[in-house]
Order: sequence, then C-alpha cells, then structure tokens
Amino acid sequence: MSTQETAQYISEFSAELSSLARETKLDLLAYLLDMARLEAIRALQAADRDTLKG
Repeated sequence: MSTQETAQYISEFSAELSSLARETKLDLLAYLLDMARLEAIRALQAADRDTLKG
C-alpha cells in the first residue's frame, strides 16, 4: 500500500470512528480521532505535492 493510499484509508476510517465516538458521548476520543484524520489529510496533501514536484 502506498503512502497516499494509507493516508486516505486512515482519514476515512478515523472519520467513521470519530462519528461513532461522538454518538456515544466519547468526546475526547472523538476529538483525538479527528486530529488523526486531519494529520492523515495533511500527510496525503504533502504526498500529493511531492508527486507533482517529482
């Protein structure tokens, strides 16, 4: 699996997990999962920029 595929998967999966956590009032866990999603998106964007440069 490539870096981009991995980041995309983590972004999507953490969004789903965050939603589940939020539904059950696990707010801190939802927040942390949102941060993981944002970091995965950042990594995906960085990988895309690197691909365009290369």
